[in-house]
Amino acid sequence: MPSTTYISYEENKGFWIREFKFEIISTFIVNAFEQIGLKDKPEWYLGIYEDFDEIMKGHLQRVMFVLFDDYLAFIPERESEIIEVFELAKKLIQDEGEKLLPEKLNKMQDIKDWPQTQVEWTGPLYTDDMIHVVDIMIKMLKKEWNDGDYKVEFKY
Repeated sequence: MPSTTYISYEENKGFWIREFKFEIISTFIVNAFEQIGLKDKPEWYLGIYEDFDEIMKGHLQRVMFVLFDDYLAFIPERESEIIEVFELAKKLIQDEGEKLLPEKLNKMQDIKDWPQTQVEWTGPLYTDDMIHVVDIMIKMLKKEWNDGDYKVEFKY
């Protein structure tokens, strides 16, 4: 059975999501970080990038986390920089069209260097569901997210 993880920023404010779906979303976030560029970025910025990179590669299954609290430390300038990354990730997701088909999702598994973490996709993943997750993370960083027990649901 697929594992679920809790992503949070402020205490008792976050959301539950299926890990294999968050891995796909993390792929777009990693691509956004890389498009913006990693050269000369501070350690905290690279730390968040590395968290998403490890998630994307399947290295954090069953122990998935993003250390927003540690790296951002509720500093508005840092939060703004990561929001910029998330906004670009949303654009990259939107550029995919309405949905990612199983063929593409299965091809995206090639990045995983631990074969036991690969997932066999049989249905699509809708981009508006993925964008919704990124929007939640943006709201979390803007202190506009007040839910502590939200479970992200995806269309099938």
